[in-house]
Amino acid sequence: MRFVLGLALGLAAGMAAYLLMSPVRKEEVRQRLRGLARGEGGEDVLRPLRRVAEGAASQARQAWEEAREAARQAEQEMLERYQRMRQSSRREQR
Repeated sequence: MRFVLGLALGLAAGMAAYLLMSPVRKEEVRQRLRGLARGEGGEDVLRPLRRVAEGAASQARQAWEEAREAARQAEQEMLERYQRMRQSSRREQR
Protein backbone atom coordinates (compact mmCIF):
# COMPACT_ATOMS: atom_id res chain seq x y z
CA MET A 1 0.00 0.00 0.00
CA ARG A 2 2.85 2.35 0.82
CA PHE A 3 4.42 1.58 -2.52
CA VAL A 4 1.29 2.55 -4.44
CA LEU A 5 0.86 5.73 -2.41
CA GLY A 6 4.55 6.61 -2.88
CA LEU A 7 4.30 5.91 -6.57
CA ALA A 8 1.23 8.13 -6.92
CA LEU A 9 2.84 10.95 -4.95
CA GLY A 10 6.05 10.60 -6.96
CA LEU A 11 4.18 10.75 -10.24
CA ALA A 12 2.23 13.79 -9.05
CA ALA A 13 5.43 15.55 -7.98
CA GLY A 14 7.10 14.66 -11.28
CA MET A 15 4.18 16.00 -13.30
CA ALA A 16 4.12 19.18 -11.26
CA ALA A 17 7.85 19.67 -11.80
CA TYR A 18 7.49 18.99 -15.54
CA LEU A 19 4.65 21.48 -15.89
CA LEU A 20 6.48 24.11 -13.88
CA MET A 21 9.59 23.75 -16.04
CA SER A 22 7.64 24.03 -19.29
CA PRO A 23 8.21 27.58 -20.57
CA VAL A 24 4.90 27.78 -22.45
CA ARG A 25 2.51 27.06 -19.59
CA LYS A 26 4.64 28.12 -16.66
CA GLU A 27 2.51 31.01 -15.37
CA GLU A 28 -0.81 29.27 -16.02
CA VAL A 29 0.30 26.19 -14.11
CA ARG A 30 1.68 28.25 -11.24
CA GLN A 31 -1.65 30.04 -10.86
CA ARG A 32 -3.53 26.76 -10.91
CA LEU A 33 -1.23 25.19 -8.32
CA ARG A 34 -1.57 28.25 -6.10
CA GLY A 35 -5.34 27.90 -6.38
CA LEU A 36 -5.11 24.24 -5.43
CA ALA A 37 -2.89 25.08 -2.48
CA ARG A 38 -5.49 27.60 -1.28
CA GLY A 39 -8.24 25.01 -1.65
CA GLU A 40 -9.83 26.29 -4.84
CA GLY A 41 -10.87 23.29 -6.91
CA GLY A 42 -8.53 20.96 -5.11
CA GLU A 43 -11.29 18.63 -4.07
CA ASP A 44 -11.40 16.83 -7.42
CA VAL A 45 -7.65 16.27 -7.40
CA LEU A 46 -7.40 15.17 -3.78
CA ARG A 47 -10.54 13.04 -3.59
CA PRO A 48 -8.86 9.78 -4.79
CA LEU A 49 -5.96 10.30 -2.41
CA ARG A 50 -8.34 10.93 0.47
CA ARG A 51 -10.27 7.76 -0.40
CA VAL A 52 -7.05 5.75 -0.39
CA ALA A 53 -5.95 7.31 2.91
CA GLU A 54 -9.35 6.71 4.52
CA GLY A 55 -9.34 3.11 3.32
CA ALA A 56 -5.85 2.56 4.71
CA ALA A 57 -6.85 4.13 8.03
CA SER A 58 -9.93 1.93 8.20
CA GLN A 59 -7.87 -1.19 7.50
CA ALA A 60 -5.35 -0.14 10.14
CA ARG A 61 -8.12 0.38 12.73
CA GLN A 62 -9.63 -3.00 11.88
CA ALA A 63 -6.24 -4.73 12.12
CA TRP A 64 -5.59 -3.01 15.44
CA GLU A 65 -8.93 -4.20 16.84
CA GLU A 66 -8.24 -7.74 15.63
CA ALA A 67 -4.80 -7.64 17.25
CA ARG A 68 -6.27 -6.40 20.54
CA GLU A 69 -8.90 -9.15 20.48
CA ALA A 70 -6.25 -11.79 19.75
CA ALA A 71 -4.15 -10.44 22.64
CA ARG A 72 -7.16 -10.60 24.98
CA GLN A 73 -7.88 -14.18 23.94
CA ALA A 74 -4.24 -15.21 24.36
CA GLU A 75 -4.11 -13.60 27.80
CA GLN A 76 -7.32 -15.33 28.84
CA GLU A 77 -6.05 -18.72 27.63
CA MET A 78 -2.76 -18.19 29.44
CA LEU A 79 -4.54 -17.31 32.69
CA GLU A 80 -6.81 -20.35 32.38
CA ARG A 81 -3.81 -22.64 31.81
CA TYR A 82 -2.02 -21.07 34.76
CA GLN A 83 -5.06 -21.59 37.01
CA ARG A 84 -5.40 -25.23 35.92
CA MET A 85 -1.69 -25.84 36.49
CA ARG A 86 -1.85 -24.18 39.88
CA GLN A 87 -4.89 -26.22 40.92
CA SER A 88 -3.28 -29.46 39.78
CA SER A 89 -0.08 -28.68 41.70
CA ARG A 90 -2.12 -27.98 44.87
CA ARG A 91 -3.89 -31.31 44.50
CA GLU A 92 -0.56 -33.11 44.16
CA GLN A 93 0.80 -31.44 47.29
CA ARG A 94 -2.15 -32.62 49.40
